This record gives sequence, structure tokens and C-alpha cells, in this order.
Amino acid sequence: MMKREDQMKSLAKKLVQRRSELLELLDGELSQLHNSDDAVAGDLADAAVELDYATVNSTLAEAESEELAAIQAALLRVKEGTYGRCVECSKNIPVDRLRNVPFADKCVPCQEAKESLENSIRLSNNSTGQNQRASRSTSSRR
Repeated sequence: MMKREDQMKSLAKKLVQRRSELLELLDGELSQLHNSDDAVAGDLADAAVELDYATVNSTLAEAESEELAAIQAALLRVKEGTYGRCVECSKNIPVDRLRNVPFADKCVPCQEAKESLENSIRLSNNSTGQNQRASRSTSSRR
């Protein structure tokens, strides 16, 4: 069985490899987006298809950019010697989690707590927005 230190080095190499892949993908997608901006549509159907492609490429580029930022942050933690430790509680993140999400910066309990808080805030904001809309609707009927 590999020592944790060796496993961290192996995961760091995977992060560097994935960063290279993402940079290449992003370069291609950004080029396609730029080229689609320059293309002149033949008719409405062509324009709709081009818009769909541009939307998909844009969405992919956004997701890949977010992953790239997370990888950059993980590589910074590698450099600082903190990779593999939770940024919240400082406990070791299990290697299995890092194999699945190599840029993970939180252990599962801390990540779940973060997501639970975000969900609570989202639900609270949705509820507040619905109450405000209902209040406006009621007051406009008066």
C-alpha cells in the first residue's frame, strides 16, 4: 500500500495533467465561440443552430473554467504543503475522496455542512422572494 505522501504526489500529477487538458479544451471552445461570432448565418434555422452551439460551448467553457480555478487552487495547496487537508477543520481528506474529486478542499462532513448552509440560504431567499411577490400581488388587488 502506498504511503499517503506518495498518493498525494500521484494526485498532484493528475491535477497538472487535468489542468493541461482543460486549458487545451478551453482554448478550442473559446476559438469556436469567437469563430461563431464571426460567422454569417444563412437563414433563421442556421442562426438558431449556431446560437445553440454557442450556448453549449459557452456553458462548457464556464464549467471548465470553474474546474480549472479549483485545480489551480489545489495546486497552490500542493505548493504550500496543505494539499489533502480540509481547509475548514484541517483534518486529512480521505484519499478515496481525492481520487474522485482531486481538487476537493474540504472533507465530506465540512462539504456537507457547507452545502446544507447554502441550501438553507437558497430556500430562505426563495421563500422571501415568494412572500414579497405575494405581498405585491395582494397589495395591487386592493
